Amino acid sequence: MESPRELYHEEVRRLKDFRIKLKSHAIYQEQLDEFSDDYEELVAQAKVITRVSDRLQKKLDGANIQIREQNNEIKDKNTKLEETIFELARLKISRRASTIMLIVALTLFVLEQVILQPIIEDSISIPYLDLFILVILFFGAKFVEGGLEKYFLKQEQKKIMKKSEDSQGGTSRR
Repeated sequence: MESPRELYHEEVRRLKDFRIKLKSHAIYQEQLDEFSDDYEELVAQAKVITRVSDRLQKKLDGANIQIREQNNEIKDKNTKLEETIFELARLKISRRASTIMLIVALTLFVLEQVILQPIIEDSISIPYLDLFILVILFFGAKFVEGGLEKYFLKQEQKKIMKKSEDSQGGTSRR
């Protein structure tokens, strides 16, 4: 297939020749007919090229729309995936903090029962003081559990962000 420069080179040469003949008034009916036929052929070629170009542009526009829709769908799915990962991490952290606090609470309960209760019974005669201490230990443990959850959650978020940065950095370097 000829390049556009080669394709129109012949037509430009013919146009220059025609103009030279036109200026010198040396034009015959046969040359006018030939020039008219050449022009008609060029218009027909331009129509075909324009139709092909329009069809290709329409396909390209459709493909671009489809790509945009798929990118939006991927972004939505990535957002949902990140939310799910975060929720799973939060549940895992919550379970870890609860387990730690259960062990601490049991230890404190046993220590209170074994060490503090005999001291309270022997030296302090306030009724239900050991029960009041257990209630304070319970709420204190619950408060510490919330703090542990927040701490573990921050640690997990740092890990997730680091993994995210590493994976984005790895793909952008390629």
